[in-house]
Amino acid sequence: MSDQTLGIKQKRFFWKIVIPYIVLGMGVVLVTGGGSWDITNHILNKPESFFAEPHLILYGGVAVSIGGFIGTLLPIQNKNLFNLKFPKRLSGLGIFLLIIAGPLDFWWHDMYGLDGLLSPTHLILMAGMLFTSIGSIVGIIRIENKSERKTGVILQGLVFSGAWFSLTGFAHSFSLPFSKTDYVDFNPEPTFAAVFATIVYPIVMAFILITSAKVNSGKFGYLSTTGAFYILIMILSALLPNPVLVDTIPFYLMNLIPFVLADIIINKSKIKKSHYIAGAIIGSSFIFSYFPLITYTYNEVMFDRLVWPSMIPLIYSEFIVVIFPILVACGAVSSIIGTVIALRASRRIII
Repeated sequence: MSDQTLGIKQKRFFWKIVIPYIVLGMGVVLVTGGGSWDITNHILNKPESFFAEPHLILYGGVAVSIGGFIGTLLPIQNKNLFNLKFPKRLSGLGIFLLIIAGPLDFWWHDMYGLDGLLSPTHLILMAGMLFTSIGSIVGIIRIENKSERKTGVILQGLVFSGAWFSLTGFAHSFSLPFSKTDYVDFNPEPTFAAVFATIVYPIVMAFILITSAKVNSGKFGYLSTTGAFYILIMILSALLPNPVLVDTIPFYLMNLIPFVLADIIINKSKIKKSHYIAGAIIGSSFIFSYFPLITYTYNEVMFDRLVWPSMIPLIYSEFIVVIFPILVACGAVSSIIGTVIALRASRRIII
C-alpha cells in the first residue's frame, strides 16, 4: 500500500471519528443561539408560546446534538484508541437532560404561561447544553491529539463558543432580573446580582478563551475565532432583533480587539505568565462583551429604572462612565480564577 493511499485512509478514519463530536457541538450552538434570541424576545415583549421561532431553533439544535451523540455510539474499528469514554458519557448525560427539558418546558408553559429566565426547566436545559458542549470539546481535542490531525480554528471556535454561551446562561440566570412572572419570583437580589456578574462573567470569559488557546498549544487564531463566533451569535440573536441596538453593532465589534490582543500575547510573548496577562485583558473587557444584557444588572443597583428596550444604550452609557474603572479592575482580578481553571482543565482534556 502506497504512503498516499495510507494517508487518505487515515484522513477518512479521523473524520469518521471526529464528525459526531463536531455535530454535538454544532447542536449546542443552535441551542444557545435560540436561547439568546428567546431572551431578546422576552425583552421586546413579543408574544411567546412553546412553538415560538427561537424555541424551534433551540429544539432543532437539540435534535442535531442527538444525531451527533448517536454517531459517537457507532462501532468503528480502533475507536477505543482515543480515550473517549469520558466525553461520550458526559455528552450522553447532556443529551438526556436536553431531551427531558423539552417536555418539561412544554408542561411549564402550559401550567404557568410565560416563564422567567431562571426556572427549573431552563436550568435542566442549560446543564444539558453545558455537559454536551464539554463532551464535544473533550472528544475533539483527544481525537486530534491522538491522530495528529486538526479540525481547524473555524470548527473549534464554533464549538467553544457553544460552551461559552452555555456557561453564560447560568451566569445570566443569577444576575439578570428576568425571572419574575405572575406565579413565581426568582429574580436575584440586585446587589448580589451585580457582585455575581462582576466576578463570574470575567471568570467564564477567561476560562473559555484561555482553554481554547491552551489545548492547541497557544497557536494563534483559536482564541480569536472563538471570540469572533461569540460576537457573531450575539449580533444575530441580541442586537439585530432589537432595531434600537442595530446602530451599536460597530461598537460591539470592537470586542474583537482584546480577543486578538490576548491571542497575540499567548502566541508571541516569551513571558512565562503570558496566559495570566491575556486572561486579564479578556476579563477586563467583560463589560463590553456582555452588552446589552448587563445593562439590566447594573441598572438595578444604580438607577432602578424601568428599562425599555429603547432605553438600553442611554442607561448603559450613563452607568459605564461612573463605574468603568472599577469594573475593569475587578474583571482583571476575577480573570485570574478563570485562567487557573483553564490551565488545569486543559491538562485534563488533553489526556
